[in-house]
Amino acid sequence: MQIAILDDEPAELRRVEQTLLQMPEAGDDAWSLHSFERGEDLLLQLRRETFDLLILDWQLPELSGLELLSWTREHLEAPPATIMLTSRDAESDIVQALNAGADDYVSKPFRPNELKARVAAVLRRHSQLRGTAGEVLSFNDLVFDDAELTVTRAGVPIAMTEREYRLARCLFTHLGRPLSREYLYARFWPHEEVESSRPLDTHIYRLRNKLGLTADRSWQLRTIYGYGYRLESVAAVTE
Repeated sequence: MQIAILDDEPAELRRVEQTLLQMPEAGDDAWSLHSFERGEDLLLQLRRETFDLLILDWQLPELSGLELLSWTREHLEAPPATIMLTSRDAESDIVQALNAGADDYVSKPFRPNELKARVAAVLRRHSQLRGTAGEVLSFNDLVFDDAELTVTRAGVPIAMTEREYRLARCLFTHLGRPLSREYLYARFWPHEEVESSRPLDTHIYRLRNKLGLTADRSWQLRTIYGYGYRLESVAAVTE
C-alpha cells in the first residue's frame, strides 16, 4: 500500500504518519508512507510513482492540494483514492473538493480515530471497485481463486508460484492502470532480493508466457519505458 501525504507543516505530517502507522493489521500488505511539504514535489512523484491513496492539505504556498487533486483526475487513467485533510471547513469548500473528485474530506485539527476510520472506508470502497481479496475473479477465460491461490483457463489449472499469482492478480485488478516498478517491488519483494537481481523482469516474462498475455488472447502487457508495466485488454487498446 503506497500512501502519499501532503502538508506544508512538518509537525502535521508527522502526526498523520503516526496515525496511519497504527492501521495495518497482521497479514496486510505493508504500508509505505511518503510525505511531501510541497505540492510540486508530490506532482513530480505522481508522474513516476503509483500511489493507492493521497492525503492532501488544501492550502499550500504554490501548488495547492485542490489543484493537485484536479491534476490527478485529468491526467491519470486510474487516479488514486484521495482524502482532503484541511482547515478549510466551510460547506462550500467541502462541496468544491468533492466535486473535484475527492473521496472524502476531513477537517483539521483531525481526530486520529476519525481519520483512521475514513481512510479505511475509502480504501475499502476502492478495493471493492478493483475486486476484494478472497474472491473468485474472472477475466475472460482466466479465473483467479484467492482461497486456493490458483489460476485456471477454461477449467484447466495453470502452474504458478504464490508470488506469480499475487503479481498477476495485482496486474489484473489494476487493469489499465500503469504500475511503477517501485510499487510492484515494494508490494512483492524483500529489499535484499531487489538489490541482488532483477526479479520483476523475470516474473513479467513468465506471466506473459503462462497466462498468454498476448493480443491473440485479448491481452497486452505493456512495458512503460523508465516506469513499469500496464496490463490492458486489446479491446481497450483498439478503441
